[in-house]
Amino acid sequence: MWLAFVEDNLLLSTGIACATAQCVLWLLFTFALGDGPWRREPGFTAHQVVCFPLMIYLTYLGLSNFGGAAPFDTPVSRVFEPHPVGTAMTKIVLGELLLWDIPTGLLVTSLREPLMVAHHVGMALTAAVGLYPLYSYYALFFYGVIEVSGIFLSFVDVFHPKHPAWCAYLETAPALRALNDAARLAFVAAYFSVRAALFPYVVATQVLPDAYAVLQLPVAERRGVHPALLCVIPVFGVLFSLLQCYWGTLLYAQVAKVLRGGGGRKDQDKQM
Repeated sequence: MWLAFVEDNLLLSTGIACATAQCVLWLLFTFALGDGPWRREPGFTAHQVVCFPLMIYLTYLGLSNFGGAAPFDTPVSRVFEPHPVGTAMTKIVLGELLLWDIPTGLLVTSLREPLMVAHHVGMALTAAVGLYPLYSYYALFFYGVIEVSGIFLSFVDVFHPKHPAWCAYLETAPALRALNDAARLAFVAAYFSVRAALFPYVVATQVLPDAYAVLQLPVAERRGVHPALLCVIPVFGVLFSLLQCYWGTLLYAQVAKVLRGGGGRKDQDKQM
């Protein structure tokens, strides 16, 4: 009975858990751990600590469940049928965005980037539409598979130049510096393969054709769903694809600069 209650309230429980962890870690980094970069930026550090295991969990769910096996092997089933894991992931994402990530992004100065906040608001909108349910099969990919790059980003972004206290701390820890360098390489590889390439590929070759096929159906076979609602996730898929490519160009410029010997550690640009 308890498990059923938790599943039915997954959205709320996820958001509350993330927000609670953010507050507890903020208190810990501010008052309990002594001086260090965590005390200089307790809100940001707490956000990254919460983000890291969340990205690992979502990636695991996505990679272990995404595929074209029956019964999700037709456009109608991929658009209309609720995928149990995809639905759960949608609740997790919507809960953490509404109750933790978006509020934290507005409250913590270093996270208050207009484009990133807008990106997260757009994600929350698509997740809300996904709970209709619509396109919940694709939640496995867009909330799971692509977050493989988010695992590495949640670590390497701590040592971005906009966080000077953490960068200074990194220079005093050779082992941590080596780990960060390895994570940066992994992030670049993951971003270009999954975010910049696979993301728009799935949108163009699967989401858009599925949406088009469903929109051609008679009204009675569209299960009463308004065409405009059916277009929300495909439209945001295109917009997010363009955003991933834009961030990819920024990341490419940083990588090229490093390879030419024109700079130190490459900056990592934020992504979806």
